[in-house]
Amino acid sequence: MKVSVDVDLTPEELRRLFGLPDLTPIQSLVVDRITRQVEKGMDSNLLAGITRSIISGGVQSWEAYQNLLSGILTAGAKTTESKKRGSGAADSSTS
Repeated sequence: MKVSVDVDLTPEELRRLFGLPDLTPIQSLVVDRITRQVEKGMDSNLLAGITRSIISGGVQSWEAYQNLLSGILTAGAKTTESKKRGSGAADSSTS
């Protein structure tokens, strides 16, 4: 049997579904601080470093999320396989 489910969610709804925190206030704070520093005449190397750290942090977070989903799917597949084997063994013993 094959089941397909389409879910139409906004990013906000998806964040809540996974129980992730709302980081909007933190993002606003960071953007405000960077904006103030740029207006003061921040060194371009510093801005490049901040951008690099934000991007690498985002990539690491995404990789952690992928690993989490992969672990869940792998565990689910192993459970399904063991159930199939267990029911197959029970069926063959009754014959």
